[in-house]
Amino acid sequence: MHAFRNVVLGLGVLLSLPLPVRASTCQRQPLLHQLRDAATIDRLEKAWTFAYLRGDTDLEKCILSPDFTEILRTGEVKVLKDELRLADGNKGKDLKIPESPKGTILLHGAVAVAYGTSTSKSADGTLREVRYADYYVWDGSLWHAFFAQQTQVPKGTP
Repeated sequence: MHAFRNVVLGLGVLLSLPLPVRASTCQRQPLLHQLRDAATIDRLEKAWTFAYLRGDTDLEKCILSPDFTEILRTGEVKVLKDELRLADGNKGKDLKIPESPKGTILLHGAVAVAYGTSTSKSADGTLREVRYADYYVWDGSLWHAFFAQQTQVPKGTP
């Protein structure tokens, strides 16, 4: 009887505590002092790129919402676990951090959209142009990316 009561009491205490793991791991420089402005979204876009290319899935978990969804340039629809798996594959590769493309940031209430065109080299060395849009939602104190889309730009498209 005492053991059962201790288990119930212990569970009650655990369930009443806030989730400190996310809070403690999300106290990183790029995530601090967020405002509802374009400069913060720009900073988060750069932090997300850095986290992805370095395989920093802890930072990505702080930037992306738990229900994050993305449409890749191939048309595939992916979710948070897929994004984290892809980023994790970059750990230890020391991939070059590209210069951030100059994008446009739109703010409307608790939603922000960062969009633009990025250029990269494919495995065979040819240049690839992709249009992207990243959607953020303000949760009252932080921005989180909840949706992203990439569209391959066919050669010769203005």
